[in-house]
Amino acid sequence: MITRLGATVLAGLLGLGACTTEQPAAPEPPKFENTDACTLLRGEEVFEVDDRSASTTIGKTKRDCTWASSRTEVVVNLLLKPFAEESDRLIANGGYGAVIGDRPMTRTCKDASGLVTCEGVVEVRDGQLITIKVVRRHDDPNVIGQLTQELALKALERLPK
Repeated sequence: MITRLGATVLAGLLGLGACTTEQPAAPEPPKFENTDACTLLRGEEVFEVDDRSASTTIGKTKRDCTWASSRTEVVVNLLLKPFAEESDRLIANGGYGAVIGDRPMTRTCKDASGLVTCEGVVEVRDGQLITIKVVRRHDDPNVIGQLTQELALKALERLPK
């Protein structure tokens, strides 16, 4: 004859008791250090409509990614470095500060005979940066500068929290 205590122990061992059903914890999103830079942008965001058929994505390493076509190149890099260092470098080359989302950004654009190169850096958290470089033939550097900021915002929004 099984006693009440014995039945409770037996039910517990068999998993039949009234116990909490624990769900396995959801996996943590990848942290900044483990994030693949190629997941932060998509080709249709990087290239103009008539440029998309020739587009390719080339992931050089997990920390940086390049999207390239015959007319456009975009490089995104995830850096572990103080924001001030990268920001000062861009400001020294004619850059200026901005804010995207709620994060500080510095960017600069250079025009070499219609080939515009814009660089930007966004502080994700202290010591965690997204850098972006956009190179595209265009007659208005401000348009490429705006594109640089838009792509930086998309990358920032897709970065795991």
